[in-house]
Amino acid sequence: MIIGVTGLTGSGKSEAARLLARRFAAEHIEVDAVGHQVLTENRFVRWALRLLCGSAERPAIAEQVFKSPFKLFCLNALTHPFMRRIIRRRLRDWKKHFVLDAALLYQMGLAKYCDKVLFVDAPESLIYERLTAQGLTAGQVWRRLAANQKVYIYKQRASKLIVNDGSLTALQKNIENF
Repeated sequence: MIIGVTGLTGSGKSEAARLLARRFAAEHIEVDAVGHQVLTENRFVRWALRLLCGSAERPAIAEQVFKSPFKLFCLNALTHPFMRRIIRRRLRDWKKHFVLDAALLYQMGLAKYCDKVLFVDAPESLIYERLTAQGLTAGQVWRRLAANQKVYIYKQRASKLIVNDGSLTALQKNIENF
């Protein structure tokens, strides 16, 4: 079984994915971590990002791509094929269960591998609070939210919707009912 977990940054999707992985004894695949792996290990990607953003370091890339929809598009077009290849290889083990933790689950074409998709939602004010607590500035939070608004169009396609507007205990109870 493969469960996809998606939602806006700061919605709690990664925590929901960890809880689901524990519940189903599944391997948790953090798609962001796969992206970091591609940024670190793929020389072609690093070279192209130095041309596009002037740097291949994540903070510099993030600063640029969340200000420029064109650069964000280029980053995704550059990295997603390599990320999909890595993820597909990991999903080949048919003896295992997997939880795919991916904000861009549909945009990356990963939803087609999922038996079920969970969309984690949260009020924007709570997302703002969570992301600023992680050290992002107000401007960084709003730019990231603006860049990820397309994720909302996939809410109706999900097998289940969880509104994560409470405590970790409340989220755990929602996960138990999945």
